[in-house]
Amino acid sequence: MRVVVEENEVAFRILINEPKPIVNFEYKAGNVVSEFKGFAHEFRLLNHVIRIREEGNRLMMSKDLDLKEHVLGLGEKAFELDRRRVRVRMWNLDASAPAPYNWYSDPLYASIPFFISVKNGEAVGFLVNSPAELIFDVGLSKYDEVNVIIPHSDVEAYVIKGPSIEKVIENYTSITGKPLDPPDWAFDYQISRCCGYEPQDMVIRIIDEHDKLGVKPTAVYLDLQYMDSNKLFTWDKSKFPNPRLMIEELHKRGVKLITIIDHWIKLDQGYETFISGLGRYCETPNGELYVGRGWPGAVVFPDFFNSKAREWWSNLIERWVKDYGVDGVWLDMNEPTDYVREREWSIDRGTLHRLDDGRVIRHELARNAYPYFQAMATYEGLKKAGHDKPFILSRAGYAGIQKYAFLWSADNTPSQDDVLLQMQLMESMSLSGVPFFGCDIGGFIGRGDSRRYRPYTDQGELLVKYYRAALFFPFFRSHTSSNPDREPYALRSDYAAAIRRVIELRRSFMPYLLALATEAHETGHPIIRPLVYHFQDDEDSYHIIDEYMVGSGLLYAPQIYGGERSVYLPKGNWVNWWSCEEYRGPAWIKTNQEFPLFIRENSVIPTSTEVRVYGYATLRLRDGRVVEYDGKAIKAPGYSKATIHEDGGCREVQLT
Repeated sequence: MRVVVEENEVAFRILINEPKPIVNFEYKAGNVVSEFKGFAHEFRLLNHVIRIREEGNRLMMSKDLDLKEHVLGLGEKAFELDRRRVRVRMWNLDASAPAPYNWYSDPLYASIPFFISVKNGEAVGFLVNSPAELIFDVGLSKYDEVNVIIPHSDVEAYVIKGPSIEKVIENYTSITGKPLDPPDWAFDYQISRCCGYEPQDMVIRIIDEHDKLGVKPTAVYLDLQYMDSNKLFTWDKSKFPNPRLMIEELHKRGVKLITIIDHWIKLDQGYETFISGLGRYCETPNGELYVGRGWPGAVVFPDFFNSKAREWWSNLIERWVKDYGVDGVWLDMNEPTDYVREREWSIDRGTLHRLDDGRVIRHELARNAYPYFQAMATYEGLKKAGHDKPFILSRAGYAGIQKYAFLWSADNTPSQDDVLLQMQLMESMSLSGVPFFGCDIGGFIGRGDSRRYRPYTDQGELLVKYYRAALFFPFFRSHTSSNPDREPYALRSDYAAAIRRVIELRRSFMPYLLALATEAHETGHPIIRPLVYHFQDDEDSYHIIDEYMVGSGLLYAPQIYGGERSVYLPKGNWVNWWSCEEYRGPAWIKTNQEFPLFIRENSVIPTSTEVRVYGYATLRLRDGRVVEYDGKAIKAPGYSKATIHEDGGCREVQLT
């Protein structure tokens, strides 16, 4: 075994044997710190002891785990925010295929082999760049070790410098890529239903009914039902006889249209898309087309790991978008799923992928990067179609997916437990370099888990809780399967009114959310941040998932329990958004407000109607305007009113 350790200003890179990464990241090698040859190696980086050894054709990497060390990240994992005492698997999976997922289901849809250690007040990041089936054991098998099992003998890994969580994420995204710059409309209210709104006149009526209630969505999604026999890049002409006209009508109403596009291609000799892709599909070891099962029946799978297949796909996307005026693409099933139970609903492990450098890689060593390369090709297709800021929603992903797509947590099952799980998943993905994330508001799987709530009586109440929890989630979409209608116009009036208040409040905060979107694109900073992000020295913050920071300036504690809830305010000074009451943290308080919101000292929060200021603060808006307050004068170009919180109260200031 040969180990080389390099260092630059953001991270150490560890090269074990002769790695040729399937996904190449941006790392400018600096000095070689050390070189080693032998069967096992132990060394120290940033106060962490790292051990590497070979066991046959696999590698065992480990690091010490201190008694009070915290481990965060690892992407989409349905465990506690602090990952101590868990063993998880990196293997993109259609998690709802065997059974609806819930707490402790593993694996889920996206695999991000990156975690952050916080030890003795300092944060350090660890990334293993392998899209194979990795196992992360965080102090479960061995109490004082984090162990990573790598099923091959050549790999690159990174130890990423801090010392703050925020700095680790900045450095991580400088290696794996800064998040995309999304269109503004992607942060507004969106609607969807499985398996699709239909026919095309009904799509327009649904939008108009929302508009009557004052909650018109900015985007509507079409699920499988728009296609002809589930064939990609086709329309069912009986339901959508003139899709271009439908999309034009949506655009007149200020509404975008996003179509679902799966990864599989129907095996059909009369299907133009299938024929055009010959030579660009995954193969079996004996050179035959690999054939699986999907919604269309027998299907083949584009081999996104090579540039010829990606170019073919991007051309298909470009033509689709240009021909019909489609505004975005929803990539579903792209773990990649193959509906053969014996294969765990996954492409067979021996399926081959051809890389541009001539290598042929077995699927089991490359699986988790499949959605990464599909998203890359889709992004290029949207760019070629003239979209300066492409919108892609992907179900699966790998480290670096943030460059190309939003992600969402997919097929959740509605319950009170799941409301909390979705908040935890949102916060964990934020700590894993994926700032643009969300969930199916209301839960996807049909009619929920009747063991956890009264299906009829509580359904509207539960739906409101989802909306409240997701108030600031970057991706804000209602989506469902075989449930009763969830569109606000179809609900009981009190539930509809409650949802309208959530949507209206979110829209009032849009200037702040869009400013944070720009910050995410430029720095990698997440929009939604668990309390540990800003308060990593606060031990209580590692146990809290039912509240979160929105940017650095706003704390939100969703009202998801009933009439009153407890709120933890970390160290510092805070002001209640609604009452102007001031608090000094750390403190636990009680509130029965519908939307418990607290401004952190030295923050500026722009809304659609005014600017709120508490202490000295500066914020750059999405369009480049800068809002600032120096304790004497406030500058807020474009605003006529500001509210300044000071001396235990609020005062309104008229701006000129």
